[in-house]
Amino acid sequence: MWKGVTGLVEEIKRCEKAGATVAAVCMAYVCIDTMAFLSLPASRSSQTRKDFIAWVDTYLKGDPGQPYEYRGVDVYAARCAVLHAFSSETQLHVKDPGVKLFGYHDGGKHAFDPARAPNLVIIGTASFLNDLVIAVKRFMRACIADPALRGLVEGRLPKVLQTFPAS
Repeated sequence: MWKGVTGLVEEIKRCEKAGATVAAVCMAYVCIDTMAFLSLPASRSSQTRKDFIAWVDTYLKGDPGQPYEYRGVDVYAARCAVLHAFSSETQLHVKDPGVKLFGYHDGGKHAFDPARAPNLVIIGTASFLNDLVIAVKRFMRACIADPALRGLVEGRLPKVLQTFPAS
């Protein structure tokens, strides 16, 4: 049943391994959107900004040694910037100067120095992508442990995009 989700995670890993870092980051944001959709309450059928932020705040955790810890609002703003304008800034940044701008490098360590640039985080994509894979696993474990969540997710899994070999 989880084939669509595991396929999405594998696609992200393939992009990263092939050096398609930007594609991997874009797919990571799609993955978080998908996880937010899967975890919606039974009474709703489409996710919102609040659902994305809640999923990030619940499941996406960085290594404690990183200088920046993910905040759902920052990740959501970065998602909107990348997916809607292929940019680092979106309206959310303009409306709320406390929301962090993300830049990206293909290494592991995030760079964040609030004394020099309080609203800029340079995301180490290798860490971000690894942290996302761990977050998806954390979410899957939560589904196993919580029968109500598992029921919601299993009811939505057939709607997740899946690909099949042509042969």
